[in-house]
Amino acid sequence: MMEVLPLTSIFEKLQLTVTSAEIVLTSLKNDAEIVLSSEISSLPTYNCNMVFRKSDSNDPIIGQMCFRSVRPLVTAEIFVHYKNFEKLEKICSGGEPVRPISLYLKIAKRREIKNGEIKIGNEDFTVDIFDISWRRPLF
Repeated sequence: MMEVLPLTSIFEKLQLTVTSAEIVLTSLKNDAEIVLSSEISSLPTYNCNMVFRKSDSNDPIIGQMCFRSVRPLVTAEIFVHYKNFEKLEKICSGGEPVRPISLYLKIAKRREIKNGEIKIGNEDFTVDIFDISWRRPLF
């Protein structure tokens, strides 16, 4: 049986620049969270707040990103494996880098996002996040 592969990718990539990072403990009953404020390269007038939580799930979708139409705000909730959470905590705890940390989100394609460019219309929309990578300058 022959399988037909799509010629185009089903994913998009978004680049974000971290402006601040915090470790937050909302309750002694909960695990700590990492909260990052960032700017989306292709949407500089919007703020993006990302909350990272620990997870042991193997779900291919690791989070969601919600784009607001009436406010310049994007919120994201991302679940990462414990080991990756520790890696992220370590790079954010290493003092202020010489240049900001960059994040790269692998997201599902949507009609509102093409080649990393985002078009905000009159309705909120949500995008699934499948993977994340980052770059922290050393010098």
